[in-house]
Amino acid sequence: METLSLRQNDILRGVIETHIETTQPVGSRSIAEKYAISFSPATIRHEMGTLEEMGYLTHPHTSSGRLPTDHGYRYYLDHTSFKEHFSEPLNRLGEELVPTAGEDRLEEFLDHVSLLLSSLSQEVGLTLMPVAETPASEKPGRLKLSLQGLSYMLEKPEFQDVRKVRNLLSVFEEKVALMRWVLTHADPEQVSVSIGREHSHEALEDCAIVTACYTAGKNRQGVIAILGPKRMAYRQIIPLVSRMAAAVGDILEHREPEA
Repeated sequence: METLSLRQNDILRGVIETHIETTQPVGSRSIAEKYAISFSPATIRHEMGTLEEMGYLTHPHTSSGRLPTDHGYRYYLDHTSFKEHFSEPLNRLGEELVPTAGEDRLEEFLDHVSLLLSSLSQEVGLTLMPVAETPASEKPGRLKLSLQGLSYMLEKPEFQDVRKVRNLLSVFEEKVALMRWVLTHADPEQVSVSIGREHSHEALEDCAIVTACYTAGKNRQGVIAILGPKRMAYRQIIPLVSRMAAAVGDILEHREPEA
């Protein structure tokens, strides 16, 4: 991946964050006005053309604006600091996630985590939890999966195509395959993001998945994730996933051991 100049980096970030906010192709004048960048719209337009030639932006035929490519999103994700500036609801995650003890309440807790993820992000929330004292990665059949908030996904403009929705629903229905994918792609050390064609699955080519691992007792590891369109609000969602994973891990580490 080519290294961009500071100016190109600022313009790419401006295009991506404006597109995330508006859903529309982004023009040079919008970038100049929104970010008060010191160079002219003509200079921005020239740099946007260069970024398109480099594969970071694309140019829809029906618009003079640009859209980020998967390559552009990847550069943005790898070169942006998503610091954890939590809003008040995120600071109260530990209070929202009431500790539960006993196997009979694990599923209820699992759904609560996914629902809270979905509610705070307005995207699909996914929680994968081990339910046995064996390493989760070795026993995918001994995991439980909760997925909440599909209605948020169906409201996005990217998913108004019936064929895309049908393909996406088929992915959600294949729970074992979905669990294995999440386990394979989640980074045990940090929040990770998989985007677009990185998923190697046609149904997920318009999607991004943000994942984080958490510990759930001795030799056990679970995963939480948020799934949404590529133009996801990463500045809010990456810190949310990080903090939620820490809160869930802390609760499960301190709950009563199973009989």
